[in-house]
Amino acid sequence: METNRLDEFIKANREEFDQLEPSLKVWESISNNSKKHRILHLNKLLLRVAAVVVFVILASVLIVKTNIFSPERSAQNVNDPELRELIEAEAYYAQQVNGKLKEIRKCYYTNPELKNEVETDLNELQDMYNTLKLDLKDNISQKTVIEAMIENNRFRLKLVDDVLEQIKC
Repeated sequence: METNRLDEFIKANREEFDQLEPSLKVWESISNNSKKHRILHLNKLLLRVAAVVVFVILASVLIVKTNIFSPERSAQNVNDPELRELIEAEAYYAQQVNGKLKEIRKCYYTNPELKNEVETDLNELQDMYNTLKLDLKDNISQKTVIEAMIENNRFRLKLVDDVLEQIKC
C-alpha cells in the first residue's frame, strides 16, 4: 500500500524531479575519465592474453615436435634393460587396454551392471600395480617386481579381452 502512494507521488510530481540536471562540465569530465581507464586496461589485458596464447602454442608445438613425454623416449633414457622393458611393456599394455576399454564403455548404456564389474576389477588390478610400483622404488628384488608388474598388465589386457568376447553390443 505504501509503495502505491509513493508511486502516485512520483507520478504527480515528476516534473519537479526532472528539473535538476548536472552541468555539461560534469558530463564531459565523467566521459573523459571513463574512456581513458577502459582503453588503457583493455589494451593491457589483451596484450597479456595474447602473450599467454603465444606461449602456450609455442610450448605445445615444442612438446609435440620433441616427443618429450612419449613412453618410448623415457624408455630410451633408462640404462637398466629390465626397467626399459617394463616401461615399454607398460606403454604397450596401456595402449591396448585403453583401446579395448573404449569399446567396452560403448556397451555400458545397454549393460549398466557391466560398468561396475569391469571398473571394480580394473581398479583392483591398478591398486595391485601401484603397490608393486612402491615395491620397485624400495628395490625389493627388482627383477621379480618387474615381472609381477608386467604380469599385472597382462591380466588387465586379458580381463578386457574376456569382457569383449562375452558381450555382444
